Amino acid sequence: METKNNEIDIRKIFRIVAEHWWWFAVCVTFFVLLGVAYYLRKAPQWTTDASVALRQKEGSGTSMDALSMLGLSGNRAADDEVVVLSSRGLMYQAIDALNLWDEPSKRGGWRWEGEFRNPALTIDYLALTEDAQSRPFVVTVRPTKKGYKVKTKMGFFRRSSTRVADLGEPIETGVGTIRIHANRVLNPDTTYRVAHSRRELVVARYRKKLNVSLHKKESNIIHLSTQSPVPERDKALLYQLIEQYNLNAIVDKNMLATNTAAFIDERLAIITKELGEAEEAVSDYKQQNNIADISTQASLFLHASSSEQRAMAEIETQLSLVEYIDEFLRDETKRNSLIPSNIGLTDASLASGLTEYNTLQLQRMRILRTATEDNPVIEQMNAQLASMRANIIETIGSVRESLKIRQRNLQAQDTEFNRKIKDAPEQQRDYMRVVRQQQIKERLYVFLYEKREENALMLAATATPAKILDMPQRDVRSQSPKLTKLLLVCIILGLLLPAAVLYLMVLLNDTIDDTKEYERRIKAPLLGQLVQNSRNAHIAIHEGESTVSAELFRLIRTNLRFVLPAETKNPVILVTSCINGEGKSYVSSNTALSLAILGKKVVLVGMDIRKPMLATYFGLRDKGHLTDYLAEPEVAVEDIIVPSGEHKNLDLIPCGTIPPNPAELLQTERVEELFAELRKRYDYIIVDTAPVALVSDTYHLDRIADMTIFVSRYKYTPADMVDYINQVIENKRMHNVACVLNGIKGLRAGYGYGARKS
Repeated sequence: METKNNEIDIRKIFRIVAEHWWWFAVCVTFFVLLGVAYYLRKAPQWTTDASVALRQKEGSGTSMDALSMLGLSGNRAADDEVVVLSSRGLMYQAIDALNLWDEPSKRGGWRWEGEFRNPALTIDYLALTEDAQSRPFVVTVRPTKKGYKVKTKMGFFRRSSTRVADLGEPIETGVGTIRIHANRVLNPDTTYRVAHSRRELVVARYRKKLNVSLHKKESNIIHLSTQSPVPERDKALLYQLIEQYNLNAIVDKNMLATNTAAFIDERLAIITKELGEAEEAVSDYKQQNNIADISTQASLFLHASSSEQRAMAEIETQLSLVEYIDEFLRDETKRNSLIPSNIGLTDASLASGLTEYNTLQLQRMRILRTATEDNPVIEQMNAQLASMRANIIETIGSVRESLKIRQRNLQAQDTEFNRKIKDAPEQQRDYMRVVRQQQIKERLYVFLYEKREENALMLAATATPAKILDMPQRDVRSQSPKLTKLLLVCIILGLLLPAAVLYLMVLLNDTIDDTKEYERRIKAPLLGQLVQNSRNAHIAIHEGESTVSAELFRLIRTNLRFVLPAETKNPVILVTSCINGEGKSYVSSNTALSLAILGKKVVLVGMDIRKPMLATYFGLRDKGHLTDYLAEPEVAVEDIIVPSGEHKNLDLIPCGTIPPNPAELLQTERVEELFAELRKRYDYIIVDTAPVALVSDTYHLDRIADMTIFVSRYKYTPADMVDYINQVIENKRMHNVACVLNGIKGLRAGYGYGARKS
């Protein structure tokens, strides 16, 4: 059953499509022409892409391996760099470096072609109006014989036009005062324009076209791509984005080295001064005490410079560094600055804490380029930095205390050493003390100088964080739109639009629109199907004519013989419908006429007494007297019968005056008397009756009828009226029912002849 229904549905679809084929032809033609016009006017879009590889930081591989062992995947560092590469601040820097704030173009044929590197026009905006400062606008320049025609357009309605002889002078326009510079000789057959927008809008437009993504989830390779009609501009933009990203990253990394260099320079200045004072003290001591035996004094100094003295010098250095770091951390003005590191701190926990603090501080600085202090991420980082700062200060206290303990131990050993040489001359002891101070300052000076060189080398050897794998390049296969694809889309749209309209029509249509389905659903014999009468005449059959309508009525006449019982003599046939306008009067009139042409004596009785139309259809001046006969016993049958005027064998009984009580009038005995008399005089009595779904008049006539013909109209009768007719048959409210489907278009009525169409 389902297969059958599917076949019926498919057949119905093909039938509807065949009926409205010209809809599809018109829509496909329209969309194809529209697509061709779009292709000719639209500048082709090209995709430009590039690839960069992020250099892994030290220790990142170990942390990634640990995440993999824990079952976690992804690369959070690379994800963060994707966000940085697509950030608003970085795009602003790239656009500003290339000066892409305006968008120049020229009219080439039907298209506007974008210009880059050497645009024909540049514009100075001397004094823009308030609206022009906030809204996009376009300035168009067209060379003419008398100068230049300058137009401005802001929105749809804000337009202005002016003619100038020289572009170099200030020009008053609808967007304000501007000055236009022609960078080359303008072609008189070409129109030039410059589109201007607020900088925020320009950045937003370029960011919308930019796509930044990871090669794969765990990868350090990032793809960048953008699309526009000017691939040369896109190549420059992508390259500039990568350059600005590397520059910003290098600046971030060098901030720590710069802070360290400043610290070392500051300490070197102090130590240099102290070393000079110590050396001057040694020199003065020699002069004052006439010490000339340098070799003897050197031997004595070497004896005094034991391992304890070198250790004390190192401790003095570490204490100086720790004290400075402590002062730096407690300075509120430097709360958001990087802490100098790589300055020779020997304590591993303190050095590690400083490195972690600086790493987090650099991340905070990077995020602040595209966020505000109120950002939840920044607030969380501030809290982490404050906690780390407190931990570092606490660690510094522990390190300081440890260094002082070691210093006291060394001082005790030094005291013991001094006790052993107390017997030496006082002059020698004083000399050793002065030289020792000079040695400590000299070692600290050399140590800081070495660190300054190391820091300078690190500054000079900083590598870019993003290495370009694929230089920005246009993808030659990425042209959009492509004519073949565009035409295919247009054809699909041209097919879909009428299909959607037809689907909605079918969905909203509740009328009989399928002859096969009607024949399958109706529970009564189908006498025939009638096509639309193209002549719009009530009478469709004439003697000697062979039109489609006439032949179909002859077919109905033939089928009547098989439906009527064989023993029925002079049958009374009711012709009715469910609602008005289905063509029951048309069917009854032409059926009666077809029987008359066959040589049968036929009378057509108009018993739709609420809306009588037979007299009008047949062009009779006398509207009839049927209602008079039914209401007045003195009126005879001969008084109400009139010739039809169409055929000698066909008579009419028009209704006449509309009575106030039609239902009661049809239930009188005069009805039986009338039809008893008509059976004696005529071979066929055809009765045109009222619609059964609106009034009950026709049901009262079933007592005198031998057969009832229900007329339905194609694409007019509601589909649920089929169920209504079936209920009438099942409830036996009318007997011996047959059906006719009227008003079908073309030859779908199932009739094979077609030489002449009515």
